[in-house]
Parts: sequence; structure tokens; C-alpha cells
Amino acid sequence: MLTSFPLLITAMIITLIIGLFIVFVYRVYILKYQSEKASTSQATDITIVDRFSSTLPYWLPLLEGLQNFGQLILPHYPLRIMRLYKKTLLPFVSFYIKHPALAFITFFALYYLFVRSKSPLPYRPFIRFNVLQSILLFLINSLLGAIFRALPIEFRTSFFGLMVCNTLFWFAVSTIIYPVIKSIEGKYAKIPIISQAVRIQINNQN
Repeated sequence: MLTSFPLLITAMIITLIIGLFIVFVYRVYILKYQSEKASTSQATDITIVDRFSSTLPYWLPLLEGLQNFGQLILPHYPLRIMRLYKKTLLPFVSFYIKHPALAFITFFALYYLFVRSKSPLPYRPFIRFNVLQSILLFLINSLLGAIFRALPIEFRTSFFGLMVCNTLFWFAVSTIIYPVIKSIEGKYAKIPIISQAVRIQINNQN
């Protein structure tokens, strides 16, 4: 009896470990199933109108980035790119530069209609996320543009200044192209820090 006692304890421990492992695997499966189900239901709630509407607010940070950085760096790009830019985006940028109040009017209109908790429009979380993210990108591009313009003109027109401008330009363009593509796909963009800040802001308002 005494000799079989340690063997009994060992068997109980092994049974307990196997049981805990089965419970762990079951809980992981349930959590994964619930998350996939939630993401699937969330994706089905995103309509084509939501996808198209979510791309429009990104015009604001795009025009701001082109005004701050594109105007200086694009003339140094190949002639074909400059010609394409003149035929497509330059008319919008020129209109944006000639009407500086337009940016602030659009900014406050987007905030009033989509971001604030007492919005007069129906609540659409996907649109709200992208509108708030575009506003944040607009503020970042405005801040970076103001800092860059505050630098001495000798530095801005130098080789290193053009390198900095080119880096800021591609930062502005890439952080707009990526969420626009995700919006068309009906998925939430995951820009480091920026998208997290947007989600924190939305959670605080709810």
C-alpha cells in the first residue's frame, strides 16, 4: 500500500496536468472562435458606402502633406512623375493653397459630423475611425510642416534639407495610401501609434 502511494500521487498529478492542458486548449479555441466571429460580423457590418466614405477624409492630410513637402521635393523627381503630378494632384493643391481657410472649415466639419459623441449623423464606427485618423494625420503633417518651414532656408534647400523633406514627404504619402487601401478592403488600418491613439480616443468617448 505504501509503495503504491507515490505512484498514485504521480498518476493524480499527471491527470491534473492533462486536465489543465485540455482546459487551456479549450479556452484558447473558444477565444479564437469568438474573435474570428466578432471580426467576421464586424466586417459584414461595413458597407460599400462606408468603404468609399472612409477614403474621402484622407484628402485633407494628403493636400496638407503635398503643400508642405511635395511642392519642394517633387520638382527634383523625374520629369514623368512631375508631369503626372501636374495633371492629377497639382490643381487640387493649388486650390488648397489659395484657400487656407478651407482646411480649418473641413477640419471642424469632420469633427462635428463624425467625431464628437453627439453627432447628428448615424453612428458608423468604421467611418468614425477613419475620419478621426485622417484628422490626426492632418495635425501631424501640419506640425511637421510648420517645424520644417521654421528651419533656415539654407538648410531647407541644401542636400540634407532635401533628404529630410523627402523623408517627410514619403511619410505623409505612405500613411495616407495605406489606410485608403485598407478602407477600400473594409479593414481597419494599423498604423503604429497613430491607429492606437485613435482607438484610445474612440474608447474614451464611448
